[in-house]
Amino acid sequence: MASLAVALAAVAGGAEAQTSVSADITTDTTWCNAANPSPIILENPIFVKGGATLTILPGCIVRGQPRTAAVVPGSTVGTPGALIVTQTGRVIANGAATAPIIFTTAAVDNDNDAVADDVAPADGFADAWTPGDTFLDDTPTTAPLAPLNGNGDPNVSLWGGLVILGNAPNNVDDPSFAMKGQTTVEGLTIPGFPIADATHGGLLPHDSSGSYQFISVRHAGDEIGAGNELNGVTLGSVGDGTIFRNIEVYCNFDDGIEWFGGTVDGRNLHVAFAGDDTFDLDQGYTGVNQFLFGIMPFFNANSGAAFGSASGDKGGEWDGDDFLEATGVCILADGTCRPWSNPAMYNITIIGSTPDAGQHFTPASPASANRGIQMRNGFAGELLNSIVVNTGTAQGFDVDTAVAAACPGYDAVDNVATCTLQVLASTFDDGAALPATELAALACGDADVRTPTVLSNNFVNSAAFAGLAQEDTTFDPQGNASGKLDSSLRPSKINPRPVTAGATAGAVAGAPVTTTYRGAFDRLLPTLWTDGWTALSMAGLL
Repeated sequence: MASLAVALAAVAGGAEAQTSVSADITTDTTWCNAANPSPIILENPIFVKGGATLTILPGCIVRGQPRTAAVVPGSTVGTPGALIVTQTGRVIANGAATAPIIFTTAAVDNDNDAVADDVAPADGFADAWTPGDTFLDDTPTTAPLAPLNGNGDPNVSLWGGLVILGNAPNNVDDPSFAMKGQTTVEGLTIPGFPIADATHGGLLPHDSSGSYQFISVRHAGDEIGAGNELNGVTLGSVGDGTIFRNIEVYCNFDDGIEWFGGTVDGRNLHVAFAGDDTFDLDQGYTGVNQFLFGIMPFFNANSGAAFGSASGDKGGEWDGDDFLEATGVCILADGTCRPWSNPAMYNITIIGSTPDAGQHFTPASPASANRGIQMRNGFAGELLNSIVVNTGTAQGFDVDTAVAAACPGYDAVDNVATCTLQVLASTFDDGAALPATELAALACGDADVRTPTVLSNNFVNSAAFAGLAQEDTTFDPQGNASGKLDSSLRPSKINPRPVTAGATAGAVAGAPVTTTYRGAFDRLLPTLWTDGWTALSMAGLL
């Protein structure tokens, strides 16, 4: 059974109980009840395994301790707090719009300078919380921590992240495993942690890793393995028996949400300010997602250094399989590289790093233009009913033209030629003009189940598209005087709804939820599905 210790600590506003967790969850456990009160402090990576179910109640605050020692290959000493749901564990974490489950950092700020303390000892690593300390992110439900700290450095990598590992198929051929489709997940130290605790993949497409709803994951992305950072949420071969809806990642060092194979479906997924890719998928992922909203970083660190790993490299990086790409080895005896990554991605809105006009705030070091959706080798899925804006001098839609594999049908350009890579009823605006390969992909259509039109009813920098209602996402990324977010940072809220129906009508049918519009939000509704439970909404900025 997990080692749980309830400590009574003096904090601002009075005495508050916390639950410190330092051992794996191996029997059924509930967090944020009377026995294990909120906040939960993850002292180190915590694995849910051995048939155990961890239940996390609505409104729970889970805090991961920051890293306390340098990364050493093969060692787990000093690793930050993180939650890893293994193939043999389940989590039931069903928050609510009025009571989300928030994962954030346990880093401290006892001197109230909006910078994580590094005092005891001053060793280059943020101090771990102990009873009586003041949390750096001390008001996550009312005034969330800003993207940059008081020194202008990124508030990322302040703990590990959320990792979910399942038994669904992928397309990996890892020679260290006897069964094709099994591998260890990116971001965990091997050797170091038990291989079984980091393994994902299997033969169960309908496998369930539990239920995850109304969850916000903030300020994560530290390394647990050498040179291998965790994403905000990592999904390794998670099956479609898992419920994955209303999930946010805010201010992560690397990718926001990444799918490594699996079949899990998602809905209402929001990422704001991922250091690398907003939505990343590979290793034969085949799920269906609808209503995804990404806001890319418009800022670097004040010094000019990257925010996170790449200041928001792409809105989407969608490819097939890391192992095949590296080796050119075909997984099937017939010489093909299938299964490709073949998801259906409906109703996405991506707002890039380059406001087209009316920028409210110019950061000390603006981010460079970042690409929108890039489809890479091994991807043969669909982008449908979506909107990508403000990529500036970069393309809103990009096809990787690299030749990477010996087997036919793996390279993205092959899949453009055969129209197995498809973009339908989508709008790209305020970005670079698209070259021939991308235009060919936009013109494919889908003659089998849909009526093709010119460019498959896609629009690129079209005068018919009046833009989003308020697509300037800028504000002071250091927040207010306390280093927090509040509504005073902008004259009006970010509004990701389209202004008019022009160039946003003509949505393709077949989505889990029937829509007649493009993008993540219905312009005719008075509310957004992000309302109430996401960081920018709680701050009054969205």
